[in-house]
Amino acid sequence: MTDHLRDAVRAFVNDFVRPQVAEWERDGAYPMELHRRAGEAGLLALGHSPERLAEDPSALAVLVEQLTLGGSQGITMGLASHFVSLKAVQSGEPQVAARVVPAVLKGERSIVLALTEPQAGSDLRALQCRADFIDGEYRLTGDKAFICNGARADWILVGAILEGNLELFLVDGDAAGLRGTRQSCLGWRCLPLAHLRFERTVARRLTQGRGVGRLLQQCLQQERLNLAVMAMASAEMALHAAIEHCRGRQVGGEALLDKSVIRQKLAERHSELSLVRSYVGQAVRWQASGELTAAQAAIAKNTAVDTLERIAHDAVQVHGAHGCVEPSVVERIYRDARLLGIGGGAREVMLEIIGRSL
Repeated sequence: MTDHLRDAVRAFVNDFVRPQVAEWERDGAYPMELHRRAGEAGLLALGHSPERLAEDPSALAVLVEQLTLGGSQGITMGLASHFVSLKAVQSGEPQVAARVVPAVLKGERSIVLALTEPQAGSDLRALQCRADFIDGEYRLTGDKAFICNGARADWILVGAILEGNLELFLVDGDAAGLRGTRQSCLGWRCLPLAHLRFERTVARRLTQGRGVGRLLQQCLQQERLNLAVMAMASAEMALHAAIEHCRGRQVGGEALLDKSVIRQKLAERHSELSLVRSYVGQAVRWQASGELTAAQAAIAKNTAVDTLERIAHDAVQVHGAHGCVEPSVVERIYRDARLLGIGGGAREVMLEIIGRSL
């Protein structure tokens, strides 16, 4: 099953992503039409029926890895982040899930998760966006920041405080009282980022208080594993680009790769990546069997991101000026790498999770 999906994603990337990704990065957005194409190819449902969200961590890892190898983490975040939102939707009202889940998995509609707030990051205990029950409707007031595709999604899954409890609400992307402001970002440039302002915006309540925090923590755990896979795939791309450049680059009459100091540095990075690939692969298997712990997900994310940042740094260094200008793939990876150390919980948050498990 995963081999077939891998081939399908590679074909999709070769046909619809790789030829255009440099242009989309320059323009600041990939076309939302890409969701429809990915849905028609069965990628958004991981090759399963689009009528219901499938729990298939191994297939999800394949999708994340192969999309990232297409050259842009922004495309991966845009096309593979809906699983986190849909898991929450599917655990709510059956009639809402029956309408939302198939539409997203088929690529007909899009959904984004809006938890992060300007003053709270993704700390669920510090959220300030509130929900009030007014004249028979739930209305949201507050801000969400750094929301990928936030200003152009069809649905927004919002975490808000209702009577002191964290609840999840579904908001239409064109709802009255919702304003989205574009935010420029260091990396993921083909994925528009938005600051969202809710002003008494009508929303549909999906949860009933109990277990919301636990559900979101489970979703964040999957997101962290996705980010680890993304980091691993980006590191592989950067290392391969560095090796190929050093093979062809002549300095003092010999290839850079023939200089022992360069060869040994690349060998060291290859060794680190080999270990990370092994651990992340094991983490995916733990997730598939329901055995992955929060600490193990945090270890996977931190070690993969740390390795990526070292490889991206060295890849730019050996490329010299060639690695500092667009549309160099190592320049893009270098920028994107910094976001992975923050997304899904910063490195320091991961260390606290690991530390509490000791």
